Amino acid sequence: MNVVKGFDETFKFAYLEKDSQKVEQAAADALSKCGVIANVSCPSSNYSNYSSFSPSKTSNTTKEQAEITTSFETSLNVVSKVANDKYFGVADLKPTAKSLNEIVANLKELNDTMACGKSTPLFCGIYTSAGGIVAGMTSVNKAIDAFKSSDPVEKWEEYAKFLVLLHGLPYIMVVALMFFTCFWMKGGVCCCCTGGTRFSLALIPFMLFWLLSLSIYTLVCFVGLTLKYAADKIEVPVLNGTPSLEQAINHIETVYPEFWNLVFANMEHGLDLLLGASVFFVVAGIIIGLYSLAECCCCPYRKSAQEKEKARASQ
Repeated sequence: MNVVKGFDETFKFAYLEKDSQKVEQAAADALSKCGVIANVSCPSSNYSNYSSFSPSKTSNTTKEQAEITTSFETSLNVVSKVANDKYFGVADLKPTAKSLNEIVANLKELNDTMACGKSTPLFCGIYTSAGGIVAGMTSVNKAIDAFKSSDPVEKWEEYAKFLVLLHGLPYIMVVALMFFTCFWMKGGVCCCCTGGTRFSLALIPFMLFWLLSLSIYTLVCFVGLTLKYAADKIEVPVLNGTPSLEQAINHIETVYPEFWNLVFANMEHGLDLLLGASVFFVVAGIIIGLYSLAECCCCPYRKSAQEKEKARASQ
């Protein structure tokens, strides 16, 4: 959901078509002040040699230029930045990037009041480019949908429900220790050793739960350390140029901080905490395993023969 919101709201792609239509209409209104019908003259490519202008015919297009500028301030500047980006600027966004660049270039050439012979080619160029963006929205939507439904996003959504189960991971070791505590309270001697009791059977579920907990945390720890310290070797194929994970993270965090904070910041913080917890539990699990092994081998709590003799005598 954050990825979708990031592209639609932060990157402003949800407003691309609407604001491009506003630019197209503003250009058409500006052209009408010179007696040019945009949808007739501009597509024919004859506007550069428009013969009906007298040398003195001018038009003031301050209002129309302001409308175009407002559309860029609302969304098109951000869209242009993303479409021209070295990683986000995929092939399907190249035509949009080119059209937006052409509009900006033509807009810079305009003055408030200009001779129609000079302003008409510029506004026709803006009109044509804006219309091209609207007509090419299928390719834009295809590119954005590819980001929104990429494999990492789909897999994250698919396994998101299992992330809730991570809250229960610590209790697996708690259950294991409960079984070991029962064994320990009854003397802590295995049934295969002298003085052993049937309570040593509690070691079986203890070992199963201990091994399950240690295996899961070891896996989480391994994946986390790999992502953190081998990010320069992991490719991100969904982005243009297939940058490494490290390059992609640094670029997005630096160039698009709002997008980073919306989509990745909380996830990064949570995964970092999970990595720290997994390292702790792997170490704790190893210590618990070594202690239980030493306790079973050494049987420090086993009653000596003299203690047993005294117990019988007192009875």
